[in-house]
Amino acid sequence: MRQIYFFIFFSTIMLNAQINEVFDINKGSGNSGPTNFIVFDGKLYFSADDISGENTGGEDKGRELWVTDGTAGGTNLVKDIRVGSSNGSPFAFFIFNNKLYFSANDGTGSDLWTTDGTDAGTTKIDLFPGVTEAVQRAIELDGKVYMTGISTTGDTNDLIVWDGTTATNANTTANDESILSTMAVLNGKLLMYASYEPDDATVDNELYEFDPTTGVFKLIKDIDPGTQNSSISNLTTLGSKVYFEADNELWETDGTEAGTIKVLKAEEAGVNNVTNFYAWDNKMFFEGDDGTGDQLWVYNPSANSVSKISNISGTNNNHDPSDYVAYDGYLYYKGEDANDTSSHLFRTNGTTVEQLDNTITDVDDLVLFNDKIYFEGDNGTTGRELFSINLSTLSIDNIFNASVSVFPNPSADFIKVNGDFNDVVRYKW
Repeated sequence: MRQIYFFIFFSTIMLNAQINEVFDINKGSGNSGPTNFIVFDGKLYFSADDISGENTGGEDKGRELWVTDGTAGGTNLVKDIRVGSSNGSPFAFFIFNNKLYFSANDGTGSDLWTTDGTDAGTTKIDLFPGVTEAVQRAIELDGKVYMTGISTTGDTNDLIVWDGTTATNANTTANDESILSTMAVLNGKLLMYASYEPDDATVDNELYEFDPTTGVFKLIKDIDPGTQNSSISNLTTLGSKVYFEADNELWETDGTEAGTIKVLKAEEAGVNNVTNFYAWDNKMFFEGDDGTGDQLWVYNPSANSVSKISNISGTNNNHDPSDYVAYDGYLYYKGEDANDTSSHLFRTNGTTVEQLDNTITDVDDLVLFNDKIYFEGDNGTTGRELFSINLSTLSIDNIFNASVSVFPNPSADFIKVNGDFNDVVRYKW
């Protein structure tokens, strides 16, 4: 019996992203370098530098505080905090009690500032009069903000607690602490990588907790016993545990010494050099290297499984994922592709990886604002400036269309398939 055959061929697809430059802050090919993005009160705040002066009254005012509503006309300098071309360098932004705060230097050292988006409403707050606090690593717990900075004792990286009006040293004893990482909240306590003066003789920099109810620091675990430090970073809360990097490996803690352990599945997979953690979809995403380069990995606590999501290989083997933003079932991030070491836009659904664009390079500091992702990027013409991607307009481009012939057709025994893919395929049934 002779039969006629019909074939459907699926084409290779690639996402096509609508990326727009929001505003060329530093006119020409120079970089304004927008960074430290935070969304507040319907606008996006950040630091940038209009070296050309074309958007700052013809004068280079240095790296200062900027704001945008997402349009070119709505992007402007908020305040020249350090008057002149020197940098005020706003950083360590955080929101507390419906107000926006950050650290900046007006020429007398870095202190805490607040802004309502206007020049007049951008003012300095002296937590400790006469002391340059240089606060950062802010985290809210039980209606108060805990920050690191220079305290009333003059020690750096001390823990400071602030209720929006009064700031004090969080440590209720005279003992000194030095906090060396961002902090995470677990079971009503703060977890951090720190040194603590009472333990210095026997313990180096390790994992500590701070209990706000008692004002006491306590060692959770001496991961590297003795006077060696465990180089902890990336403390990230997921469910009832905090995950972190120690000695380049993936660890977890429930806040107890016995419950502070390596994630064995990651160790069994040979994953090292872990960094850039992000909790999403009840899983922990991170960068790691099993010997094939720095790739995107995921740990699923409920399944106790570790999986490598990306597998970038070519002239560049390192994917280097970071700067994650979750939106509508996807995790967006910056990463490198197989062709170069410049960062591009990617996304993952937790299983596979898609590159959204290969024309914008030096992607950095992703933030979600009004259903778009804003970021620093370079289009090769205007330098590193402010860009956005409209997630609602992501489309699929067909990058491979095969011209196919099937012969003999009809056929009673064999058919051959020929096409642009340079192969002839012979089928028998």
